[in-house]
This record gives sequence, structure tokens and C-alpha cells, in this order.
Amino acid sequence: MEEQKEKMTLNLLSQVISVVFHPVFLPVYGLLIIFNAPTFMVYLPYDIKRVIFLLATVNMTVVPLALIPLLRYRNLITSYSMESASERIIPLSLGVLLYTVTTVIFYSYQIPVLIKSFMLAASVTSLILLVITFWWKISIHSAGLGALLATVMSLSIRMEARLATLLIVMILLSGLVMTSRLYLRAHNPSQVYGGFVTGFAAFIIIMGII
Repeated sequence: MEEQKEKMTLNLLSQVISVVFHPVFLPVYGLLIIFNAPTFMVYLPYDIKRVIFLLATVNMTVVPLALIPLLRYRNLITSYSMESASERIIPLSLGVLLYTVTTVIFYSYQIPVLIKSFMLAASVTSLILLVITFWWKISIHSAGLGALLATVMSLSIRMEARLATLLIVMILLSGLVMTSRLYLRAHNPSQVYGGFVTGFAAFIIIMGII
């Protein structure tokens, strides 16, 4: 009885972690990190930050979340968890479209290059994940955490920001999320580690070069 209760608790905790760090929220987390890191971005006017944040949130979080019930209603996905790789094709395709449109909009205005490179990295990563998903169920959760860790590292290296504590926190969170996905049996180890490496590599390369 006690063992069953413990399993239920761990299962609930893993589900909560998976929801809180769902890929749809990660662009928002990334922008919050960029805006609040001890770099010149702190001095960016509030009105500009607000416009950037709202545009990214609506296009990359609110709209995708609003589309999921529609996809379920149309039976394009059988569940909100989208357990099979094939079910993720349409949501990921829509994500790539929305990310690309948002990136193009950002590149058309005079905003910091750091923000543009972050958006470009998000678009490229989503496209890579879509292509991989045609053949393999890669972990998008892990890719998102890898991307966030790479974002923090890029800020630390390019902007010489003192982010040692945040780096440690991101490493711990990455391990926590990946462990949760494994515990829920949503992915096997290779899918989890593959996702993390994909997200990390794409962001560290793009944000490090552009």
C-alpha cells in the first residue's frame, strides 16, 4: 500500500514537471532569462520588452495551446499527450510555421541581435525536431531544456554575464525533466538524451555565431 502511494506521488510529480516545463512554455522562459540576465538587456526600455514578450507569447505559446483542442476535436490527435511520433507531425508543423513567422517579424524590426538569434535558434530547432519526428519519437521536452541551458551558456560567454548559479539550476532542471519523462515512460533514454543534445547543439551554435 505504501509503495503504491509512493508510485502515485512520483507519477503525479513527474506529470506536473512535464506540464510546467512543456515545450510550449520554453520560449517564454528563454525570453525571461534573457531580459533578466545581468547584461545590457536589463536596460532595454520596458515598452520594447513588453512588445517582444507579448508577441512571442501569443505566437509561440497562446496560439499553439489554442490549436491543440481543435486538433483533438478534428481527431488529428488522439490524446493531448500525443504519445506516438506520427501524432506530433501536425502540431510540430504548425509550431514551425508560427516560430518562423515570429522570427521573420522580429528580424524586420530594430531589436537586439541577441533576441533575433534566440528566435532563429528556436525556429531552426523546431524544424530539426519536426524532420526527426518523421522517423523517430525524439523528446521535445529534453530539447527545450537543452535549448534553455544553451541560452544561459551563450549569455555567460558572449555577454560575460555572471550566471554560474543559473547554470547550475538549469543543469539540475534538465536532469529533473529528463528523469520525469523517463519515469512516465514517455520516452526511452536515447530519445531523451538525443532531444537534449539536439536542442543544446542547435542553440549553442546559432546563438554563438549570430
